[in-house]
Amino acid sequence: MRRAAAARAGPEPGSVRAHRAGLMRAVLATLAIAGALTVPVRPVADAPKLAREAGNGRPAVLHFWATWCDACRDEFPRIRKLLNELPARDVGVLLVSIDRPEKADAVKRDLQRFGVSRLPAVILDAPDPEPVAKAVGDATWDGTLPSTFVFDSQGRLRKSFLGRTEPKALESALRRQSGGTPLEPPPGKVEAIAPCSGR
Repeated sequence: MRRAAAARAGPEPGSVRAHRAGLMRAVLATLAIAGALTVPVRPVADAPKLAREAGNGRPAVLHFWATWCDACRDEFPRIRKLLNELPARDVGVLLVSIDRPEKADAVKRDLQRFGVSRLPAVILDAPDPEPVAKAVGDATWDGTLPSTFVFDSQGRLRKSFLGRTEPKALESALRRQSGGTPLEPPPGKVEAIAPCSGR
């Protein structure tokens, strides 16, 4: 009789069963988030609009990457904290994957693994980097990945990072967009999104 009542009440706090139950809830929550994550595919013709849409009257960061890019996998752990903080600092962020549209599941999986799945992301269907480079506004960009671009509140390109980006350098470029003062969350804004646990 006692066992039946205890089973209905749930596991005792601190027990192995309670820890397993908590772990299972966390796994199920992660799977639910992964299933709900959508990454729209945009045509290359939309490339000129991306910075304006991401910024929406604010400074914006566009980060170009791909699932097959070793340097991108190496860079995300270093810059994810800053990328995740930017929306709370009133800076638009858009993660732009240059993968083929049929790789959408791999893109979602990597966004989860890199801890940036709560940030806006798109797959830009752009087999040729030239029109993308032209749309971004950096004539020196040859499609090297990863690449990060900082835009002002009017959507004009202000700084390019071709190849791996160091968080301090990106932070410095963003400070210049805010008149040299550190970017702080505006009053009443939500705190920064915590990065996902990754692997």
